[in-house]
Amino acid sequence: MSMSNPRIMTLLALAGLAPVAYYLQGTGRTIVALALVNVVLIAASLYWMTAKGASEGAPA
Repeated sequence: MSMSNPRIMTLLALAGLAPVAYYLQGTGRTIVALALVNVVLIAASLYWMTAKGASEGAPA
């Protein structure tokens, strides 16, 4: 079983923007806009955690 690249998994998290944006366009509700912000926050935190330099400064 091969390991998935964490950076690719982060990009896949951004795929969640498509259905949320489509639903926002159809409804125009503010709560859906907040869901867009949540998806971006999750993807950004995954990217930050899997960055090459993120583990270098961590104490052992």
